[in-house]
Amino acid sequence: MVCPQCIFRLRRFTGVVLDPPSFEPGSWRGAGDLLIDPINREYWLTTRPRVAGPRGYGVEIWYSNNGDQYSLVAFIPKEDVAKWAGVNVLSIENNQLVQDPLTGQYYLYMSLDVGDGWETFMARADDPRGPWSPVGFVIRRDKPYDSGEARDCTINVVDGRYIALCKARAREDNKVYTELLTSRDGVNWVKLGIPTVNGEAQRPQPDAFLLNGDIVPSTYGPMFIGTVTTFFKNAHVTKYFGAYVIDLKANNLEEVFVAEWKPGSMYEHPQYPIHTYCNVVKDPYTGEWRILIEAIDPRYTKEIGVNTEVDRVLQYKAKVPEWT
Repeated sequence: MVCPQCIFRLRRFTGVVLDPPSFEPGSWRGAGDLLIDPINREYWLTTRPRVAGPRGYGVEIWYSNNGDQYSLVAFIPKEDVAKWAGVNVLSIENNQLVQDPLTGQYYLYMSLDVGDGWETFMARADDPRGPWSPVGFVIRRDKPYDSGEARDCTINVVDGRYIALCKARAREDNKVYTELLTSRDGVNWVKLGIPTVNGEAQRPQPDAFLLNGDIVPSTYGPMFIGTVTTFFKNAHVTKYFGAYVIDLKANNLEEVFVAEWKPGSMYEHPQYPIHTYCNVVKDPYTGEWRILIEAIDPRYTKEIGVNTEVDRVLQYKAKVPEWT
């Protein structure tokens, strides 16, 4: 049983997990994924480092034995990903780390700017430290609604089935939607399309309907928990957090709740605290829910935007009583 409102209400700021590469405008760290190994008590965190100009220049993989302090154990530069993909990669954004339930291999999904749009590329490894081997592009811009962007996915395995919620934008449209996909193996994906929300067509208000977080089992089926991004302020930023039950057969998202995220630390912008990216993972060892956000730092951010803000990774924790 999961109570997403309880996770949100009981969350408490616990500290800075990772600082940006620098504190110059346009320097970000985040847009990654937290994976907790329930057998070996290993915490794995991926991030995208970014600076103004080159933008996202690689994928970082961090290790921790307690989920609070992390050490960098691997770095995949943008140039290596470009060689794997066989295309010029201008930038890397959101990435996801998933352990395949059948093989035990680790799957790394990366959002790549290939010049005329964004697509999702995949690599695999037996250990998150590497070596990593390319698989190829697995989520492409092959539908009218995602002809411009098919990326920034939330990917999880629920009851043995891969489920993804991805950012979708048509080439000639500035509005951003969320598309729903499923897979049996994490490599070959089936696009279900743009899901309805509460039985009605998605309506980005004012700029986007973008979900980023995690998909977890619930009594009612797979449930998304994380950020809900609706604004574009020279970058997609948000002040909302929520949950939706995912109905795969009806291709519908049923809202559980959406609430305003009020900053709990000095490291979050008072108006738009989060730059979209978020993780919501239950720690099997402590019983706590860990919430990691890419936070926009108000001290170093003179103006919100891709080359003007400074982002870092913050952690919140929520201890939710079992009876809830």
